[in-house]
Amino acid sequence: MERFVVGKDEKRRRWTNAGWGALFSAAMVVAVSFGHQQDPERYSSFLFWSVASIVTTLNLVNLIFLLRYLRAIGDHCLEVLPGKLRFLTAGKCSELEFEQVTALRLFRRRGELRHIQLLLRNNRGIRLEGYQDLERLAQCLQDALPGKQMS
Repeated sequence: MERFVVGKDEKRRRWTNAGWGALFSAAMVVAVSFGHQQDPERYSSFLFWSVASIVTTLNLVNLIFLLRYLRAIGDHCLEVLPGKLRFLTAGKCSELEFEQVTALRLFRRRGELRHIQLLLRNNRGIRLEGYQDLERLAQCLQDALPGKQMS
């Protein structure tokens, strides 16, 4: 049995992305505010407040989803067992039999494995990303699913 957990790098990457989103949102509000000071007719206060409220709302929603995700993966793990994958999250267990998998795809960027996609018989896909030692997970899945890898 092989066990995989979501890595600290993935958590840090998610926080970084949320931070960049907040930074760009603040830059948009500052740009509209500066435009309003320069040309109040073209950049009305209505535009400023609507941009500020929409951007703030979207960033709060993004933060809520991020915190929910981080809470869920705190005790999440993936186990590769003979003939199946087991997903354990918050005390709940779900299993995927390897017979349901029709294809295995590995997605790389600049030579680094970014995520793994398992295609199922019902034309749905499961994306595995952010796990520590993703290369070893890919190797375990390739060994368990011979002949099903696609490029």
